[in-house]
Amino acid sequence: MPVGTPALATPQIGATAASVTTASFTPTANALLIAFCAGRGSSATIPTISDSLGGTWTPIGTGNDAGNVTGRLFYQVAGASPSAMTVTVNTTGGTQAAVGVIEVSGAGTDFSNYQVGINAAGDPSVTMGAYTAGSRVMVFGIGNAGAAWTSPTGFTELFDSEVATNLRLVPSYNDSSASTSLSWVSAATDSIGFGLEIKEAATGAISGSASMTEGEDAVAGTSALRIASAVSLSEEGDTLAASGAVVSGIAGTLSVTESSDTVAATATIALRASLAATEGADSVSAPATVRIAAAASLVESADTIAATGTIASASRTGSAAITEADDALASAAALSLKASVSLAEDGDSLSTIAGPVIVGSAYLAEADDSITARGVPLLVSSPQERTASVPAEDRTAAVASEIRAVAIKADVRTAAARAETRRAAA
Repeated sequence: MPVGTPALATPQIGATAASVTTASFTPTANALLIAFCAGRGSSATIPTISDSLGGTWTPIGTGNDAGNVTGRLFYQVAGASPSAMTVTVNTTGGTQAAVGVIEVSGAGTDFSNYQVGINAAGDPSVTMGAYTAGSRVMVFGIGNAGAAWTSPTGFTELFDSEVATNLRLVPSYNDSSASTSLSWVSAATDSIGFGLEIKEAATGAISGSASMTEGEDAVAGTSALRIASAVSLSEEGDTLAASGAVVSGIAGTLSVTESSDTVAATATIALRASLAATEGADSVSAPATVRIAAAASLVESADTIAATGTIASASRTGSAAITEADDALASAAALSLKASVSLAEDGDSLSTIAGPVIVGSAYLAEADDSITARGVPLLVSSPQERTASVPAEDRTAAVASEIRAVAIKADVRTAAARAETRRAAA
């Protein structure tokens, strides 16, 4: 789908001051936000940006200083359920500051075709690389003093405004049929021109739910898979895979409900709700991070959640339940859970080469279950019981490192094993 038509997320604003803050606005769900930032003054620094939600704004380029004006572009991708925010731009040492926030739908974050032109006489120009079909091309002009600009041929202006004393901003857009040689006509004495190709979002952007209901169905993306609602893999051999982030921002449940279903990414798997792997040999894996905000349930034999980074780093209270024989929860870095961990069948395992950190309780309920840390002591911190319970024949919490201890942060420091109480060194 081609990139949508750029629109103002909130009206442009400027101030005769070193910083300026927009009015509150709520972005369109999943939209790309581009902040067009400028400062004026012989000592004005390249602008910086922040928002009232503490969000991350990624710079496009390094920013530019034309003598009496400075400028920089930043971007952020709105989530599936965005909240109202304000945006603040600061240019230390400046006498004026300004910002315009623009939103674009259907856009990706590949900004490799980006050019900057500076002209002390006022007429900047840029030469772009070849455009990709379906892209939008945007140009941004910043001028010191002067009247209205003439944007490059074929471009439609979003605004042409002197937003603060002697500081003019002019963003415009076209499509991929635009010329690659772009120039402005202005009356400014110092000016900056940015050229930016905004490409389509990578394959795999899904605004609702993803349901894979027949054997060996596949959803795949060469970059990110973004799904705004629920994901269901309901037949044997279904696959959800991406070379970037998989299911980044699922607002509902990821259900992997048939034998040998697979969810995999070469980067991050991020879930805003729960993960259910309910049939034998289901697999959820990533070489970076698996983040789960609620519960992670592996309820059939040989189910797997695995990552070479962090697994199940819950952002709010949840649990990890491993309820069938030979299930595995494993990480090459840290395991960080904000609730309880249950290993309920013979041969289940919870392992990490760093340290499992569980803010809750850890239960190993069958013979041969194990919790293993190769780097640091096992830490189990529960506000209520503060115990590590191993009610089975094999009553071992193994820490394969020089420090071989079970650390339980409480006033009563015991490791409880069904019928016996064995005192551990405080």
